[in-house]
Amino acid sequence: MSSMKKILYKNILIIICYWLFTAGCHTGKEITKTESDRLKLTEAENKEYQYALTEATKYKIFGNLKQATALYEKCLQVNPLSDVAHYQLGAINMIMGNIENARIHTREALEINQENYWYLMQLAQIYNYQNKYDSLKYVYQKMIQYWPEKIEISYDLARIYSEEGQYEKALKILNKIEDENGISEPVSLLKEQIFVRSGKNNMAVEEIQKLIKLQPGEIRYLGILAELYNSMDENDKAKVVYEQIFNIDPENTLALLSYSEFLRETGDEDKQFEILKEVFNKSDVSLDQKLQVLIDYLTDQNKFDSQKSEIKELIDILLENYTDDYKVRTAHADYLVKIDEYKKALEEYDYVLSIEKGNYFIWEQSLYIENILGNLESLYTKSGEAIRYFPDKPVLYLFRGNAAMRLNKYEEANNVLEKGLAKVVNNNALKLQFYTFLAESYQSTGDNKKSDEYFELALTMDPNNLLLMNNYGYFLSLRAERLEYAEKMSRKTIEAEPENSTYLDTYAWIMFKSGNLRKAKEYIERAMKYGGKEDPEILEHYGDILEKMGQATDALKYWKLSIEKGNTSENIHEKILKAEKDE
Repeated sequence: MSSMKKILYKNILIIICYWLFTAGCHTGKEITKTESDRLKLTEAENKEYQYALTEATKYKIFGNLKQATALYEKCLQVNPLSDVAHYQLGAINMIMGNIENARIHTREALEINQENYWYLMQLAQIYNYQNKYDSLKYVYQKMIQYWPEKIEISYDLARIYSEEGQYEKALKILNKIEDENGISEPVSLLKEQIFVRSGKNNMAVEEIQKLIKLQPGEIRYLGILAELYNSMDENDKAKVVYEQIFNIDPENTLALLSYSEFLRETGDEDKQFEILKEVFNKSDVSLDQKLQVLIDYLTDQNKFDSQKSEIKELIDILLENYTDDYKVRTAHADYLVKIDEYKKALEEYDYVLSIEKGNYFIWEQSLYIENILGNLESLYTKSGEAIRYFPDKPVLYLFRGNAAMRLNKYEEANNVLEKGLAKVVNNNALKLQFYTFLAESYQSTGDNKKSDEYFELALTMDPNNLLLMNNYGYFLSLRAERLEYAEKMSRKTIEAEPENSTYLDTYAWIMFKSGNLRKAKEYIERAMKYGGKEDPEILEHYGDILEKMGQATDALKYWKLSIEKGNTSENIHEKILKAEKDE
């Protein structure tokens, strides 16, 4: 079924007491307390009970749930068989999110008065929240038994059977409703959905045609029929129905949007965008409707890749008509990101953030681009501001910690990253990223123990991560510690990627630190072969290895080349001065 079907359905959804009925039923006690079993209250007790009940209800109406709860509980102390008090306590617990307590009180109310419609409805609502659909069906069946005239209950039971794939049971109920009450929109639409799901498209068509016969000029039904034909690849029939629609109402927005999607699917993209441009220029079409269409193109990569210029035209129309609207500017920024225009996208996101600071997605996108562009100071400052608005979002701490590291603020990086790590819940990929940054940050502050702990945690989570093994091995080699362990990790990386100059350089450096100069030279030369000639660090390492092997002249050559390629460390300048002095 085409995606535009969803647009039409937004206007035809018939919600028949759904939130009141999704329930389930626990068997509970078998005892039923009838009227003859009710507690006999003295006149004084009855007065006390009635007063507490009246006051409790008043407090509940005015939103003082705490005081209402206390008074309803007082009612139960005086009269333990008060079904009303149990029912109201169930309702209050639902409001407060204490669903299990709500269930207990509502069940108690039903044990006292089992044929109360509202008690059953409340129990249904509770089980709906708990997703206990078997029990929900039991409650519905009980309600249908007591109140067969309540067709909305039968309808909702059919809907649940439909969602579970029990189509025959659903259709049996729906047909019974139709036989007793005649053709109706909600029943026919649910039957149409069932027939589509079960592959009986012709029967689905018949259901919609029944509605059209009932109301021949209803465009919504014609729109559903057109889209149904489209989903069945009966494009000629779909086109005829669209013509019927436009004969009735040539400016119908939903129909135009649906028809534009039909044209896209049938390959007439030029005409499709003519219609979309017409819709986007219509002042009586809401901005949200236009944005929904645009978002569909921005989030569907295939559509975006094939129609970039047309999408830009639609965005330009919105920018012209809604210049300062932050939602339009956000859509424009999203478009710019998809075409790699990061600087322009950042300007748009910054504009949005200047007027709308409560949208987390915008902060994250803006920080992502700052990071891509290497704007470390902006990344550092902006992530700090974002944390003030969204202190529970761990990704913001990751951005802040990363920026602090790259700005050599390692102590702060450690602190920020630890805070962010504590906020990660059920996201191992994000936790792994925190472990990796913390390992590197603690290494930079000289806290080797903490650094190693986080490297080990990261490798426990992702034991085949080549980058982790390479970095860990390299840091160990810098400290000349656990070199055998470092060599094992590094060897795995070069076996996996034998032409990766970074991994080859690490292995060479571990060999150098282990005193195996022959292997160090062998692997650093492999690194040079696969791109290392452009890497200042690899060039410096090559010079160090050569110098250790007594080839000072060649070492000097590669150190100088390292500086030409961007090496700015003080150590290399000292090496060059010493080598030139010794010549």
